[in-house]
Amino acid sequence: MAKSSILQPTEIGSVIDPPDPSLAEIFHENTKLHEISLPNAEWVAAQYPFDDTATMLGARKVYPYRRSIALDLPQQGDPRPADPSFASVVRQRRTVRRFGPAPLPFAALSGVLELSYGVTAESVFPGGLIARHRAAPSAGALYPAEIYLYARNIEGLAEGLYHYAPEQRSLAEIDAGDRLAAVWHACCRQDYAREAAATIFITGVFARTKSKYGERGYRYVLLDIGHLGENLCLAATAAGLAITTTCAFYDDAVNRLLGVDGLDEAAAYVAFLGPKADDETDGARTD
Repeated sequence: MAKSSILQPTEIGSVIDPPDPSLAEIFHENTKLHEISLPNAEWVAAQYPFDDTATMLGARKVYPYRRSIALDLPQQGDPRPADPSFASVVRQRRTVRRFGPAPLPFAALSGVLELSYGVTAESVFPGGLIARHRAAPSAGALYPAEIYLYARNIEGLAEGLYHYAPEQRSLAEIDAGDRLAAVWHACCRQDYAREAAATIFITGVFARTKSKYGERGYRYVLLDIGHLGENLCLAATAAGLAITTTCAFYDDAVNRLLGVDGLDEAAAYVAFLGPKADDETDGARTD
């Protein structure tokens, strides 16, 4: 007996199929997880002795010979401002596309970075290996994302490109000076780059995750970056700031700007951050 069409799912709206063959379909098929590749939970752990696990968990990007700027964060025992409730932050979260001309306080930027990707706890693995946990989840606690930012109008921070070091709670200055024209061009000439106080670039270091999870690790890196992007949005909302995220950027131009090769490490996400325009209201945009 044929199944009733009433019981079948229906796609609402029209869908345009991509050209055949679709690279997206090839990627999806080749990063599938099958029972034969992961028959039980012990399979992953059995492949990696202590030293290899320590190497993977300790993989971080640092700029030891660049000027380091400590973040402006409350010290233990310092009074902290009252935090809004999580429920109120989620309800207020909006994409805000209009930025005010005022400089972004360095303390506000520090707080957004810390609450998005900062180290929040440590745990000890068998053998004494210490794992440092971040504000955003990550497959295998490998943290393949890296955060860079272009400081255009940050109070107390010179204009230029910086790399965020979560474990050191600091920024490394990687390219000093006015790079606004290059940032604007790399971000598909979006005016947000000219108006926001900071442009945040998130890259993925794919080998960190693929070393453990193989080709499927590429998916995990993208998921990790998505987790981090939402944290940025919520942290900015809690601080009363405007934030707009985008994947509209010229990949090679951003990679050149950041000094990454675009293969082992590549740009994956961009966010524009700054004070809200005076006439900006919550709910002005609902996306």
